[in-house]
Amino acid sequence: MAPRKGWRLPGFGGGVASYDALLAVFAREGARDAFEELVRRHHAAIYRLTVALLRDTAEAEDATQETFLRAYRSLGRYDIGRTFGPWLRGVAVKVCRQRQRQLRRREKHISELAQAYGEATDGGVPEVSQAGRAALDGLARLPDTYRIPLALFYVGQASVKEVAQVLGLSLGATRVRLHRGREKLRQMLSTEADGSGDQ
Repeated sequence: MAPRKGWRLPGFGGGVASYDALLAVFAREGARDAFEELVRRHHAAIYRLTVALLRDTAEAEDATQETFLRAYRSLGRYDIGRTFGPWLRGVAVKVCRQRQRQLRRREKHISELAQAYGEATDGGVPEVSQAGRAALDGLARLPDTYRIPLALFYVGQASVKEVAQVLGLSLGATRVRLHRGREKLRQMLSTEADGSGDQ
């Protein structure tokens, strides 16, 4: 599902959050253009988030599409009192977690086949910019407790409050996870840099 040219509600003067909520109301009443506008407005942010979580552009594209499909089917359960962006990112996180479980099962089967036939497997190097490769690689090795909040905050560009809403945590707990996650990632990257410098 690709974003298309913008659609506007005539004469609407509300803010971004209320506009998204209004679009969601129109969409669940059957206005397809309203949902396509929501896709257009949030597609880039959701794609960045899924790339950070899955580290594979093809998987991220599929996960992004699945996120919007699930969101469309779940509009009846969307509470318009909530900001749409964090709710949508929550859907994306669930989709990515499910795909990661599927990928792990698939990789296990491929590894077993490769061992049985003595063939090498392609690890699927993620297509990311060179500048961000080390950080993304480090991020991917962090436990979900820290990886998901950091991905939401830095890649998904969510605020601390929005990260807390997506994960169902208090603001204090969210700040602690972000701080500890940054420290663990910094230590990991520093250790690897020192190791490469010794070679």
